[in-house]
Amino acid sequence: MGKAKIGFEVDERDLATAKAYVAKHGGSLNKLVSALFASLGQDEADRMPVLDPATSTLMEVSTGKLSIMEAARRLELPDAGYVLHRLAEKGLPLPRLPDDFVKRQLDEARHALDACLVEPETGVKKRREARRQTAA
Repeated sequence: MGKAKIGFEVDERDLATAKAYVAKHGGSLNKLVSALFASLGQDEADRMPVLDPATSTLMEVSTGKLSIMEAARRLELPDAGYVLHRLAEKGLPLPRLPDDFVKRQLDEARHALDACLVEPETGVKKRREARRQTAA
């Protein structure tokens, strides 16, 4: 990763303290500031709770990193419905289906419905037309 130059203002006393620290321990102000920046957030990572394997698997499903069927296999559950139930119990969001999958399912359902449509009989059409003409 490349390096970037930054400029900032520091209280004179703080700068003197930092220079004294560097003189005593060796190194440079640049390395001291870089080490400080690199350490940001490390305490939070250390405080993160360790998840049990089952919860970790459910988190992977919830974020879309693992399929529901694979989670059922890992958790030794009979089917995917149990995985969905466990997600709900833990208060985890259900995984979102990919947009292309949803579109494909909708297109297939629309095609199936179109194939089921029955055209009205011609006699019914003629009666409707006759009613319209007499009403007009």
